[in-house]
Amino acid sequence: MDAQLLRSIWPVFSAETREQIQAIGSKVLGLEGPVQEREPDLLPSLKRLVHSLKGSAASLGLDDIEKVVHAIEDGLAHFKPEDRLPRAVVESMLRGLSAIESAMARGDAGQSPAVDGLGSLLAALGREGAVSAPAGAASGGVAKGLDALESLEAALGALCSPDVPDRAAVVRTAVDRARALRQAAETAGVEKVASLAEAAALGFTRMEPGGDAAGLAASDVAGTLVDLRAALEASGGAGVVERAVEALQSAPAPGSAEGSGVQAASGASQESRGAADRTVRVSVKTLESLALQVELLLSGRAQQARRGDAHRALMDGMHEVLLNLERASSQLVLSGGGPALEPLRAGVMQMRALQKRLLELARESHRDGEQLALVAQVARDDLRDLRMVPASQVLEPLRRTVREVSARLNKDVTLELAGGDVRLDRRILDALKDPLLHLVRNAIDHGIESAAERRSAGKPEAGRLSVRVEPRGTRIAVVVEDDGGGLSPERVRATAVRRGLLTAEAAAKLSDAQAARLVFQPGFSTREQVTATSGRGVGLDVVQATAQRLQGSVDVDFTAGRGTRFTVDLPLTLAAALGLMVRTGTTVSAIPSDSVKRVLRLSPDDVGTVAGRVVARVDGEQLTFLPLAESIGLPRLPLALDSGKMQNAALLAVGDERVLFAIDEVVGQQEIVVRSLGRHVASVRHLAGAAVLDDGRVVPVLNAAELVRAARPETRSVGTQSSRPRILVCDDALTTRFAMKSLLEIAGYPVVTAADGEEAWSVLERSPCQLVVSDWQMPRLDGVGLARRIKSHPTLHRTPIILVTSLDSPEDRAAGLEAGADGYLVKREVERGKLLELVRQLLPAS
Repeated sequence: MDAQLLRSIWPVFSAETREQIQAIGSKVLGLEGPVQEREPDLLPSLKRLVHSLKGSAASLGLDDIEKVVHAIEDGLAHFKPEDRLPRAVVESMLRGLSAIESAMARGDAGQSPAVDGLGSLLAALGREGAVSAPAGAASGGVAKGLDALESLEAALGALCSPDVPDRAAVVRTAVDRARALRQAAETAGVEKVASLAEAAALGFTRMEPGGDAAGLAASDVAGTLVDLRAALEASGGAGVVERAVEALQSAPAPGSAEGSGVQAASGASQESRGAADRTVRVSVKTLESLALQVELLLSGRAQQARRGDAHRALMDGMHEVLLNLERASSQLVLSGGGPALEPLRAGVMQMRALQKRLLELARESHRDGEQLALVAQVARDDLRDLRMVPASQVLEPLRRTVREVSARLNKDVTLELAGGDVRLDRRILDALKDPLLHLVRNAIDHGIESAAERRSAGKPEAGRLSVRVEPRGTRIAVVVEDDGGGLSPERVRATAVRRGLLTAEAAAKLSDAQAARLVFQPGFSTREQVTATSGRGVGLDVVQATAQRLQGSVDVDFTAGRGTRFTVDLPLTLAAALGLMVRTGTTVSAIPSDSVKRVLRLSPDDVGTVAGRVVARVDGEQLTFLPLAESIGLPRLPLALDSGKMQNAALLAVGDERVLFAIDEVVGQQEIVVRSLGRHVASVRHLAGAAVLDDGRVVPVLNAAELVRAARPETRSVGTQSSRPRILVCDDALTTRFAMKSLLEIAGYPVVTAADGEEAWSVLERSPCQLVVSDWQMPRLDGVGLARRIKSHPTLHRTPIILVTSLDSPEDRAAGLEAGADGYLVKREVERGKLLELVRQLLPAS
């Protein structure tokens, strides 16, 4: 087929083929089970799907894909509906489907959709005339593998240099090439090369953020590449297919498959060709653009409504002016008039006419605005429905994953899926793929015991793994649960100490629930040796990072000897939503309205202490009661209750959990579009992102699920950080403030924040801090003024202060140090680790 024509048809073919591959894989696995448990018409429907895919590939001239599908079709032709597919046949068919998926990924990137290891695949599927690799292909493939290794070594050298123009791009390219090499090695059966290539890919992933963690990862990657070179040289006759290795020479960057399609109508079956004229496929890129335009339309409507309110206020003022002018005119008439009377009357008449016309225009504008709001709302609802897809699209592929991983680990695992018909945002669905894969692999490798261990514990030899999607109002919960040995807090504590994440004393002070959450730390793994499944220290941290990026949270529960359950709480959709604006101190924050069940006022009699925690009584139920400012890292401000007054509070609910948070004021409610704050504040768990209000203000959007989770008595701090010096971070820029707070908290320091010098001074007067990190240029009281005030105070003058600013001239440095600053940093030096270095110098005992 003509290349240009193929490129134009490819997006539709790619989306359709991926759906067909998923359906074929599920049906093949179904044919392996008992006949009585199968869905009706399973084998005939599978044959129709395979035949359809074969025809599509043949019509586009995709010979490799067509040959593999033809071989699967021939294999199915020998079986009857009452037969069970042998395990070896199922394995070979699933392997063929995986090879087609890899070929589709190359096609998405604009490359030739060749199938790796075509000859061995056809032979395994029993297809006569299997393609044999030409002589010398193995050595050529290994040579190309060594060439790719050199490119990985060059990428490592670039990432170790102090200044990398685009660190993320270098990491993505290195990861893609390493995984292409792994795929080629797996096809050729060179397991050692495959394992080392995957370890290198994950090591490069850990290097992306930079900093100290990247240095540790670079050391691991360097050792892995040395072992990889030795393994490649030793596998000269292993048969790495040349064409498979050629793919890694030009591995695409992630996200380059812009033309991948998405089904744009619900309920359309691939087997029901009669509905083809009622569906249409659109590019994901087009859908993303449309979603952004609808969100901007809604935001524009909110701004228009705000301007309408301002216009009505001006009209009211104009009416008052006219009344005053008419009174003046009447008084002139009573006093005998004068030459100014007639012009004044004429002016009043003209003003009345203008007022009447302006009122008519205001009514028309309001009517048009209401119509626009209705259209925008309908467009958003339709777009949301367009993006909502069944969860089965991410659940069903797990059947193949469980089968492959359990076979590799020699474990018998039964997978139970539920909630596949729950519909959720396609963006959430795509983001869930990697986290679910990590959770499933973790459950099989770490959770479910071997057959012998299960027998000795009185359990069935086959382990049970359940993955389900549960709707919870406007949110969903993705639950991954196994019936294995359960997470061991003691082992987690020991691993954290061994890997340097905590001291032995700090680990001993952690409750079991706090210790369990250490599994979400980057670099954490209880596996001593790196295997094809575990031990690289990359996995569950991806789950937590993804949940936070999607405005959700992840939690873990366990029962010794009975199993472990991971719960990922997420919104149904990422579209614009209502946000409740609340004020705590001087900070205005947005909370997604679907998480706020009530806003109420509490009296001092409603609040008390039970078992050492503060609770409030609401409708006869005792709920945890916390100041919102304290929960999000702001200075602890006095509550209205402290002076015997009524206290405003917001009741947040996630699932069945409810927590009351003290707030100062509800500012309002409006549509918000949550935007990511980037990797610098990714570790600040209570932040879901930021939003721009209709008046132009930028406010933080709080992660309600994480706030509720952190409020549990068993997960709240038990004083593990009380012995460490507390640091006050002061900056009027929200992003910078939270970035420095996150950096210092990762290093183990308790941190409080302030938005300017005056607020920082009030914090220092109320509670002690052992070090202050402050911006220079701030409203009310700047950093230099704050430094002078601290150094002149009789009890605070010994408190070290670091000025962090964009001012870099020698004069500015001299002025800052003259004011009493103990350290002076330019903001670009913060990310390079200079801040932590200076903090440790000024607090040597920490």
